[in-house]
Amino acid sequence: MKSRITGTGLFLVLFFSLQVMGILAGRFTESKYFCWAPYDEISIYEIRVVILENDLDSDEIRRRYRKTQKGRENRSIHNLISIVRQYETTYGSQDGATVEISYITNGHRKETWVWPDDEIFPEH
Repeated sequence: MKSRITGTGLFLVLFFSLQVMGILAGRFTESKYFCWAPYDEISIYEIRVVILENDLDSDEIRRRYRKTQKGRENRSIHNLISIVRQYETTYGSQDGATVEISYITNGHRKETWVWPDDEIFPEH
């Protein structure tokens, strides 16, 4: 007796394979946006941007990144860092901006991500 995989069976195998890949990706990456991994991090952040020795105000930061200068990130803080990094490597690449995102995740110690260094520094 030959067995045939029906369209429904193929769909189910593909669907669950994609779910497993998403879980594995969430386990080994900082970005969990498209994964089944829960958003169990809450970060309180503040963004500071300096261009040509001038601090941008909160309205300029909101227009630049479509994020508030101070706020709460309910996903991984790396979601916010990714947004800023993408802007600074594309639209803002000629501005010579220095960006600092200071944040506290789940009430732990304060850390600061700095652009263009693209590094996270713990604060003591």
